[in-house]
Amino acid sequence: MLSRLSTRLRTSLAAGLAALLLLGGGAWWLRGHMYDAQVQAANAEAKAQARELSNGFKYGQQVTDSWQLPYVVLGSDGQVLLMGGPLTTQHLTGPLPAAVPHLAPDDWQTVQRISIGPAGTAAANRYSGRAFTAMGSWSPLLRKDGTQVKPTVGPFTVYVLATPFAAEASLHSIDPVLRAGVPTAALLVALMAWIATSRALRPVDAIRAELAEIGEHRLDRRVPVPRSGDEITRMARATNATLDRLERSAAQQQRFVADASHELRSPIAALRTNLEVSLAHPEHTDWPAATREALTSVERLQQLTEDLLFLARGTHPATAGRLGTVDLSAVLRELADQYRPVLGARLTLRVDAAEAVLVHGSRIRLHRLVRNLLDNAQRHAATEVTMSARQSAYGCVVEIRDDGPGVPPEDRERIFEPFTRLDEARSRDAGGSGLGLAIAADVATRHGGTLRVAHAPRGARFVLELPPVEAAGRGRSADSGGREPASRT
Repeated sequence: MLSRLSTRLRTSLAAGLAALLLLGGGAWWLRGHMYDAQVQAANAEAKAQARELSNGFKYGQQVTDSWQLPYVVLGSDGQVLLMGGPLTTQHLTGPLPAAVPHLAPDDWQTVQRISIGPAGTAAANRYSGRAFTAMGSWSPLLRKDGTQVKPTVGPFTVYVLATPFAAEASLHSIDPVLRAGVPTAALLVALMAWIATSRALRPVDAIRAELAEIGEHRLDRRVPVPRSGDEITRMARATNATLDRLERSAAQQQRFVADASHELRSPIAALRTNLEVSLAHPEHTDWPAATREALTSVERLQQLTEDLLFLARGTHPATAGRLGTVDLSAVLRELADQYRPVLGARLTLRVDAAEAVLVHGSRIRLHRLVRNLLDNAQRHAATEVTMSARQSAYGCVVEIRDDGPGVPPEDRERIFEPFTRLDEARSRDAGGSGLGLAIAADVATRHGGTLRVAHAPRGARFVLELPPVEAAGRGRSADSGGREPASRT
C-alpha cells in the first residue's frame, strides 16, 4: 500500500510519524518527571512536618488543626488516637500503619500507606476514598493542650500524609498543552518534510520530463544538471553520460548499417549485371565463366553475411562455445597446416610457437581471431607471413607479421573499425569484407586483451596481448556479455 504513494507523501508521513513518536515520548517523559518531582517535594514536606509535629507533642506545644497537611496519631497499642486537619471527618480503612517499635531511636522514621475510607455527602472531601503515602515519626509523650494537662505516656506514632494534589494540579495544567502541541508539532514537521522533499525532487521532475522528450531521433538532448552537487547532480551526470553512449552507439549503428548496405550492394549489383548480360546475349555468353563470376559474388555475399552475423551474435554466450584453457601455439600450428596447401608456392608461412601458450577463453572465437589476422596478412603479403606466440611477464603475446605495404601510423587505430579499407579497390578485389579486423579486435577485447598494430621495419605487424590463464581464470569470463562492441571508433 505505501509503495503506491508518492515519494513526497511517504517521506512526509515518515517524518510526521517519527516526530509524533519522539515528541510523544518526550511529552510522556516530561509529564512523568514533573509528577515525580512534585511527589518527591510532597514527601519531603510531609517528612518535615511529621518530625515537627512529633516534637510539638513531646514538648507540650499547643496542637491545632493549622497544619498544612493532614496527620494521624497512633497510640502504643497501634490504634488511632487523633486525626488532624481535613481527616477529622474521615475514617481509615484497610490495615492500619505500623506503630513505632519499642526502644526506637530518636530519629526513627517510616513510610507507610494509609487508606481513607469513603464518607457521606456532608463529610466527603478530596481525601475520601483514596490511599496516600504517609511519613511516620514518633514522640514519647502526648500533650494535647500544653503543660496544664498531665502528659500521656507513649510511645506515640505520628503519620503525616504526603498528598499528590500539587502534582495532579501540575498535570492538569500541562496536559492540554501537550495534547494540542505534540500533534501540531508533528504536523509542522510533516509539512516541512513535504516542502523540503518537493524542493529536493524538483530537479528529478525536470530530469524525468526531459527524458520523456528524448526519443530515437532526439538523442542529442541532455537532462539538466542541478548545481547542488548532491546525489541528484551525480545521477544527472550519469544519465547524460549514458545518453552520450547511446548517441554514439546509435550513430555507430547507423554508420554500420549504411556501410553494410553499401558492401552488400556491390556484390549484388555485380551478380545482377552478370546475370542480365548473360540472359540478354545467351549465344555469346561463356556460361562456365559467367557461373564462376556469379559464384564469386555469392561467396563474397556469404562471407559478408557470416561476418555480420558473428558481430551481431558476439554478445550471446551460446556462440562462444565451451570456455576453457586454450593453447594459442596449437591454434597457430593448426591454421598453418590448413593454409599452407592453399597458399602453395605463392607465400611462405612460418610459425614460431614451440612452447605452449595457455589462455582462458573460447577456442572457437580465438581461432576466428587468429584466422582473420592470417587472412589479412596473406592478402597483403608479398612473399612471407610469420606467426609467433610466446609467454611474457604480463601475459600471452601473439604476433602476425607480413612483408606487404604495411599500415600507415595515422590509420593504425581506424583500421579496426568495421568496413575500413585503406585501399578500397584492392581490398574488394582481394575478397575482404572489411569486417575481419573489427571482429578480431572485438574478440580480443572480450577476452580481456588488446589488439594493435605495432611498428615494423617492413610490412604490417599485428600484436595480440591476452592475460595468462591464471589471471583470466580469476577474473571475469571471456564472454561477459556486457561490454561494448570492440570496434574502435
